[in-house]
Order: sequence, then C-alpha cells, then structure tokens
Amino acid sequence: MALFVTLAVVPPACSDCNLSVSTTDLPNGVVGEYYVTWLNSDCGGDAWFIQTGNLPPGIGVQDNGKVQGTPTVVGFYTFTVGVFDFGSGETAYRGLSIQIDPAA
Repeated sequence: MALFVTLAVVPPACSDCNLSVSTTDLPNGVVGEYYVTWLNSDCGGDAWFIQTGNLPPGIGVQDNGKVQGTPTVVGFYTFTVGVFDFGSGETAYRGLSIQIDPAA
C-alpha cells in the first residue's frame, strides 16, 4: 500500500516590512469598453476584496487583484480595496476610485 502526501508551500511573510496596497490610482474607463487593470501590494498579499463602496456596474475584482469587466454606467465610483496575506495574517486597505466616461 502506497501513501501519498501533498504538501503546500507557503512563503514566509516579510520580516522587514508590513503589507500595504501599493496601487494609488486606477485608469479611467469608458461605458461599453472592456476594462482591465491590476491591484498591487508590497510585502505579500494573496487575496483581494472590496471592503467598502462599490465598483462600477459591470466591473469586478478577482481575488488575485485583477480588476476587469465592461462598465455599463457613467460615474465616479469610490471604494476601499483590501488584501489579505496568508503567510503573515496581515490585511491592508486603500481607498481608490474609478471614473467611467460616456462612450464617444
């Protein structure tokens, strides 16, 4: 009888810095045009989420930090993103916004 074991490798947390959201602004979008950008962090970060507020209708954030979709409503949207680091257990937040412009 063979016994198989699967191991997960979790990188160690940064010992010389604290988790932070390094993205400071997001590009504008246009109604009806595909939108994609990435959220970034310093010192780790494994799972992204929206803490407060709302992304523009039609746009979502994936847990890997990819922000994508096709916006459907013109407006200025403010929200707070969060990122959690599995290794350190830290969570960091940043307020961001996206301006969605009308189609040409």
